[in-house]
Amino acid sequence: MAKANPRKRAAATKDKWKMKEWFVVYAPDFFGSKEIGLTPADEPEKVIGRVIETTLKDLTGDFTKGQVKLYFKIYDVKGQNAYTKFKGHILARSYIRSLVRRRTTRVDGIFNVTTKDGYKLRVMGMVIAYRRIQTSQERAIREIIRDIIYKKAEELDFKDFVMEAVTGKMGAEIAKEARKIYPIKRAEIRKIKVLAEPEA
Repeated sequence: MAKANPRKRAAATKDKWKMKEWFVVYAPDFFGSKEIGLTPADEPEKVIGRVIETTLKDLTGDFTKGQVKLYFKIYDVKGQNAYTKFKGHILARSYIRSLVRRRTTRVDGIFNVTTKDGYKLRVMGMVIAYRRIQTSQERAIREIIRDIIYKKAEELDFKDFVMEAVTGKMGAEIAKEARKIYPIKRAEIRKIKVLAEPEA
């Protein structure tokens, strides 16, 4: 059987790349509509559905937010511009490991909530206590995480909820209440996943 000429194959691959165009990807308006990357495609339709990862540090210039990873999904293309929706966020594992040291207690809470404007989200909160704590204290802190996350979802629309979560404002409120139970090191919303958007 005749073998394909590797030079021809390389030339075909190069031609395919020549045919591709670069699309500029933008964050949603509540993240300032900033440019978050470039993505190549030979047809605009092939760009739709792609997920772009960036960090809050890259979007805001705040060097203390490099651990906040953000995910945006492309939903529309106009010309060479690709527009995204917020898909979710997560804290870097290395950052979480740096908080969870020996003798600390990590209290997690995972909750499905619906924002004021109908977005369904899975939200994961986390509190790190300085020492080993009792089960009753752990339960009380988890209730604080739940109560604040649910309260925020009832009060805020999707955009404001996401911004309070990723910037640390929501975590600061959880920390303030949790300190009434036990001295804590840190409170964070460690992950958000968009489960469903409101029906049009």
